[in-house]
Amino acid sequence: MKTEHSENTGIWQPDFRMNTQGLLALVKSSPLGIIAIDLDGKIRLWNKAAEETSGWREEEIIGRSIKVLSSDAGESYEGFRKKTLLKQVFTSLPLSATRRDGSNICVSYSAAPLFDAENSIIGTVAIIYDITEKMALETALKDSLEKMNRVVDETVHALATAIEKRDRYTAGHQQQVAQLAHAIAVEMGGLDDDRIKGIRTAGMIHDIGKLYVPNEILSKPGRLTDLEFGLIKTHPQAGYEILQEIEFPWPIARVVQQHHERMDGSGYPAGLAGDEILLEARIVGVADVVEAMSSHRPYRPGKGEESALQEIKRGRGSAYDSHVVDACLTVFKNGYLLASE
Repeated sequence: MKTEHSENTGIWQPDFRMNTQGLLALVKSSPLGIIAIDLDGKIRLWNKAAEETSGWREEEIIGRSIKVLSSDAGESYEGFRKKTLLKQVFTSLPLSATRRDGSNICVSYSAAPLFDAENSIIGTVAIIYDITEKMALETALKDSLEKMNRVVDETVHALATAIEKRDRYTAGHQQQVAQLAHAIAVEMGGLDDDRIKGIRTAGMIHDIGKLYVPNEILSKPGRLTDLEFGLIKTHPQAGYEILQEIEFPWPIARVVQQHHERMDGSGYPAGLAGDEILLEARIVGVADVVEAMSSHRPYRPGKGEESALQEIKRGRGSAYDSHVVDACLTVFKNGYLLASE
């Protein structure tokens, strides 16, 4: 390889300049389809890989319009060619193409202006390759994910319905907790949509463990005994045991297990504190307190929204996460309303 001496550094450096024949040989041998189009939209260069992608041999296509690449989307190729002549560069655009045999494929199309030695635009150079199989796989994956999401949503709905059918006094409670938890999470900021959906999902089934609590206790009028309340306190762990084998895309079982834990360690079932408690569980926990205190229960009348908000204010920074409480208060200040019983 020819080398040149750099007077500034005193180091011999290779000269990577390539003559026209060498550059053309490189283009011809590229595993990617490389084509060139002149100012009139006529194809002037067509390498072997372009032949394999399109089925058009070089001698059949040279001199033909770029529109030959697609019987349906030929105008798209012409439009992008004209934009390229305005020095716009396009990278990996998925475009439809028509092979010589009439079959349709999808190609990745990347294009840039082509300059001569005087830096004048003389045409467009583009890289094409077949991505039909890739696009089909992506479509199949998208369909699979959508189906999985539907299955998750239907599973959650069925579980939520099971507990609400059994305990008429808390009918709608889980849904309202889910809605409020969602609003709090959005107000907090910094949480992506998928994580927020996980929080809402956990809210929808956070009381699933009450399926293990005798119905006479759930529907008992009047004050609960310590023993009865102790049985109710088993529902977060029971919920975890019901859900732990379900492969949710979020830590639903742990959120359900922890939604009665408190920042100062005074909660249950494990007495977790601070960062030991998932943020999702802290959010669902605050939403649960506000909704439960606001609503009627067999053993007490509803205390109302204002009393519920005063409770989380009192526990801010001790029992409840400060940021979660602040977001909840802001949500209600901005006009959020719980559904009336």
